[in-house]
Amino acid sequence: MKTVCVYEDPTMYGVHGITAAVKHQRKALRDNGVEVKEKPKEPYDVIHINWPGPISFMRLKQAQRRGKMGVVFAHSGKDIEGGFTLSKYLEKPFIKWLSLLYNAGDRVIAPSEYTKEMVAGFGVDQDKTRVVSNGVDLSKVNYSQEGRERYREKFDLDRPTVIVVGQVIPRKDVTTFVEVARALPQYQFIWYGHRMNRLFMFDQTMDRAIRNSPENVQFTGYVEDIGAAFSSGDIFFFPSKEENEGIVLLEAAAMGLPIVTRDLPAYRGWMVDGENCLKGETKEDFVRMIRQAMEDKETREKLAGKAIKTAEEHQLKNIGRQYQEVYDEFLGEK
Repeated sequence: MKTVCVYEDPTMYGVHGITAAVKHQRKALRDNGVEVKEKPKEPYDVIHINWPGPISFMRLKQAQRRGKMGVVFAHSGKDIEGGFTLSKYLEKPFIKWLSLLYNAGDRVIAPSEYTKEMVAGFGVDQDKTRVVSNGVDLSKVNYSQEGRERYREKFDLDRPTVIVVGQVIPRKDVTTFVEVARALPQYQFIWYGHRMNRLFMFDQTMDRAIRNSPENVQFTGYVEDIGAAFSSGDIFFFPSKEENEGIVLLEAAAMGLPIVTRDLPAYRGWMVDGENCLKGETKEDFVRMIRQAMEDKETREKLAGKAIKTAEEHQLKNIGRQYQEVYDEFLGEK
């Protein structure tokens, strides 16, 4: 196995976890000396499909007919609900489509054991599903004092600051973010991330929360310098209600930020409460934990140190080796 096509579907839109995953796959392989192509042009040995669209499915089947190995990444599942307007009505037909797409792969790569179990519930053959993290690009998330100062000045941050990085969508639980901020007026809360057009992403509860945010809350929209965004914060707070893994948590960990997050199944085994993060369920939990992480130096230092070690374990060079193991296993059987 020498060459891998990490295919980027032309219908893939926006800036989100799947676009980050495509970049990570390419770098992880290149870091291990594997030639990477962006389009399925000969010669190549393996194709990666990430976007759950019909063009990707067509490219997968074309590659397999030519004798190539087809790898499908399981990025989507239950997280569709709360992802866009009308998503709850499209969930059942979408899951049927995902079952067809995932089962068409020679191997399915899930980013967590939770996702592996979830796609098995869709009827996907667990015998061909492997768990490999999306990983974190340590070269892209380095603390910058210059970036911190620049973004803190740009967004008028003059108090201890709690940050989120990610799309502004209902399943990320924007409402709880705002209510936690309301309970902690001594801190500033800033959400870095794109908000979709309201026609595509309309949610009355989320819109009301944003519209009635207290003075210590900002929603910046998309920002260019993600390193500066992370560097500007003192705590990373991620109240999302559903994730398949959460690349952004690995990025925050790489920055050495104390992390406060919800206790989700996808985090079990690598995000450990009281070690590299603090996990809660309710607004009251999050208020208490943010205050603890902000005010208790011992807690801050412990969480930051353990988080950095977690990120190092998930660095892309390690992820690329795991991809190669998946290829070798299948191609050896073939």
